[in-house]
Amino acid sequence: MIKAKAVTSMSSYSLVRTERLVVLSMILTAQLHRKSEQQKLLNKRQQVTSPSKGAPIYYMSARVAFKKKKVVHERLVWIVSVFDNPNDIRNYDAKTMSRLEQEFYGKTKATRIVMIREIVDKKFLSHSNLTLDEHKKQYQEQMQAA
Repeated sequence: MIKAKAVTSMSSYSLVRTERLVVLSMILTAQLHRKSEQQKLLNKRQQVTSPSKGAPIYYMSARVAFKKKKVVHERLVWIVSVFDNPNDIRNYDAKTMSRLEQEFYGKTKATRIVMIREIVDKKFLSHSNLTLDEHKKQYQEQMQAA
């Protein structure tokens, strides 16, 4: 068996050295704790902008009607939008409507009338960073600026 020797006295040099090591380890521990707290704050900031609170983004197939040379044509087209109602797409999603007008009419100067008749199917893609109300407000601000 190994017998442990009890330390009854320490030299002043070893006592000072031990105190320095203890103080140094306390400082390093405090710095490590501070860094971990800062990392937690950064993670919380990133969670605030979580996309799960925003509006859902859908990939949809829609039946669309448009008029060319006094003849009404119907097509099935794809639409990616946060709005899943044909009226909301027409009123608030200018990018989708301009893309459809460009697709059907090209560069002609004819009057461009595109009607979304119905949404055939809808698939969930992801979440937006904004809510539906924020999207509508953003569109209204764009229209006022133009």
